Amino acid sequence: MLTKMKTLILFLALACAAYGQGTQINVLHSGDSHSHLDAFGPKDCSGKGTLGGFAKGAYLIGSVRATEQNVMYLHAGDFMVGDFFFNKYFGVAELQMLQQSGCDAMCVGNHELDLGPEVLLEAYNQGFGNGTIPVVSANLDLSGIPQLQQYIAPYTVKTFDGVDVGIFGMTTPDPLNNPDPIIVNENIPEITYATVMAMRANGADVVIMLSHLGWGIDSALAANIPGIDFICGGHDHSVFGQPKSVTNPLGTQTLVMQAGPNYEYIGKLKFSYSNGAVTFDSYALLHADASVPAVPELQAVVDYLKSDIVSTYGNVFGQIAGFAIRDIDHSTFHSFKDSPIGNLVADAERSKTHTDISITANGMISDKICRGRINGADLFRSLPYGFDTTTGLGFNLVKAKIYGEQLVGGIEFALSFLGVSDDFFLQVSGMKFRYDPDNPPGSRVIMNSVKVGGKSLKPNKLYSITINEGIFGILMSSGIQLQDIEFTGIPDYTALKDHVRRMFFVSSYSEGRIIEQSCGDSGTPEDEEALTSESVRLGGNYPNPFYPSTLITYSLPQEAKVSLQIFDVSGRLVETLVNTVQPKGEYEVRFNAGNLSSGVYFYRLDAGGYVQTRKMTLVK
Repeated sequence: MLTKMKTLILFLALACAAYGQGTQINVLHSGDSHSHLDAFGPKDCSGKGTLGGFAKGAYLIGSVRATEQNVMYLHAGDFMVGDFFFNKYFGVAELQMLQQSGCDAMCVGNHELDLGPEVLLEAYNQGFGNGTIPVVSANLDLSGIPQLQQYIAPYTVKTFDGVDVGIFGMTTPDPLNNPDPIIVNENIPEITYATVMAMRANGADVVIMLSHLGWGIDSALAANIPGIDFICGGHDHSVFGQPKSVTNPLGTQTLVMQAGPNYEYIGKLKFSYSNGAVTFDSYALLHADASVPAVPELQAVVDYLKSDIVSTYGNVFGQIAGFAIRDIDHSTFHSFKDSPIGNLVADAERSKTHTDISITANGMISDKICRGRINGADLFRSLPYGFDTTTGLGFNLVKAKIYGEQLVGGIEFALSFLGVSDDFFLQVSGMKFRYDPDNPPGSRVIMNSVKVGGKSLKPNKLYSITINEGIFGILMSSGIQLQDIEFTGIPDYTALKDHVRRMFFVSSYSEGRIIEQSCGDSGTPEDEEALTSESVRLGGNYPNPFYPSTLITYSLPQEAKVSLQIFDVSGRLVETLVNTVQPKGEYEVRFNAGNLSSGVYFYRLDAGGYVQTRKMTLVK
C-alpha cells in the first residue's frame, strides 16, 4: 500500500512539473527607432555616441537568440522619420537590417505615413527581399492603395513547439501626418475586439497586441477587451522597467510593456503556455549602454552609410557645434510648462528671423540633446520632421505678422487638446502666458498674463512671428489669420545649428514662459517667485582680456546650491571654483589662470538649477 502511494505521489509530482513548465517562449521587443541606426547620447573620448543604435540593439537580440529557445523579436513601429539616416535612405536601410536580424513582425507607426503611403510602399519594395517581415495593423483601410496589402495584414501567427502565437497591430490616428488614400480607422475598440475574436477563432493560443497607440489607449484596451495576453507598445516613447498589469474583463491580467525609443533598450518577456494557460515568467529591460558592443558587421554597414550622409549634409557626425552643460529635454519645472528643448528651439527660430515672437509645438520637436559635445546629427534628431525636397532637411521657417487677438486664438486652439494630445502643446520665445486647464476649451488663456516683449498683449496690434511650415499648416487649417506671410527657405535645423554655434555652451531650462494655473486664479503662482535667470546675476569678469587672474562676480536673490566652473573652448572642465550652498548676497571669486595657455575660456554659474555662461579671454 505504501509503495503504491509513493508511486502515485511521484506520478502527480511529475505531471504537475510538466504542466507548470509547458512551452516557454521569449518575446524581445522595441519600437520608435526613427532610423536611429548609429549610437547616440553622451559621447566617448573618440566622439562616438554611447547609447542605442541598431548595431548595439542587434547585439542584445543576438545574445538572447544564442542562449534561449523559442525567441521572437517584435518592432512596435515608427522606423521612419527622425534621423539623417532616414532623410538619406527613406527607411530602406533599417528595413534591410531588421530583416537580416530576424525581426518576426512590426507594426505600422504613425510616422510611416508622414510623407504619404507611396513613400512607405517604395521603402517596402526596396527594403524587403524574399524574407519579408510581416507588417501588421488591423485598423488600416488599404483599399485606396492595394499594393500595400502584400506587406501589411491585420495580424500574423508564429508557431513554437505547436503553440500558435497571434500578433496583431494597431496604428494611432494622427492629424499631423499624410495617410491619404489610406484610411486610419478611429473605431479602435471595436476593431481590436473583432480582431482578437477572429484570431482566437482561428486557433491562436496566445494573443499579443503590437501597438502603436500609446500607453493610455493600450491600458484602456487591456481593461475592456478580453483575450489579449500581452501588449508590446510604442508611440509615446515610454520606458517601463516592468510590465504594467491591467485587469481585463475575464478577471485575469493583461501585461502592457514599452521599451522606449532608438534601440536604447530591448524588452525581454518570458512566458509559458500549457494546456490553455498562459503564465508570465519574467521580464527584463536590456540596456544598450556603453558596456554593450556593436555587432561589427552591422556597425561597418552603419559607418558606410554615414559616409554618404556626410557627402550630402557635411560633417554632421564629426564637427562639434556646441557643448550641452546638461541634458536639454522635454522636462518641465512644477507649474512651468515650457521645456528646456522647447525654449532652445523657439529661441533659435526667433534669433534667426528677428521677429517679436516665435512659436513651435511639442509635436514638432523629437529627441532631447544629451549633455556633452553636440554635433549636427544630435541637432537634427531634435528637429527631423517634414521633408524639404530642395535641402533634404525638414520644415523651413515662415515669417508673418499676427494680430494679438488671433495670437490668443491660436494659443486657445493648441490648449483645446489638453488631455487629448501633448503634440499640440506650444513652446514660445519672446512672450509669456498663463492658462487654466480647468476652464472650458476656448477660454483657458488668462488674458492679463499674456506678455510680448515684457509688455501686455494688445489685441489690435500686429506682432511679427516665426513658425515652421508644420505649424503654419496647422494654423491655416484652424482658421487663424496671418498677414505678410514670407516663406524664408531657412530650415528649422539650420536655425538651431547656427544658434547653438553662437552660444557654444548650451544650458536651456524650464523658466516659466508658460505657466499652468488652476481654479481660475489670476494671481501670480508661487513658482513664478522662484529663483530665475532674471534674478540670478552673473557679472562680466574684470579685467577681460586678462593675465594671470581675473575677478568673477555674481549675485543670488536667495539661498541656493552654487557651482561656478571654468571650461576651455572644447568643453573640457578646467577648474571648479565654487561648489557649495551659499546664502543670498553678492559674491566675488578670483580665477588664477597662470598655468593655462592663452585662449578663450568660459565660466559657468549654476545657481539653484538656473545656469548662465560667459566668455573670457586669457592673453599671455
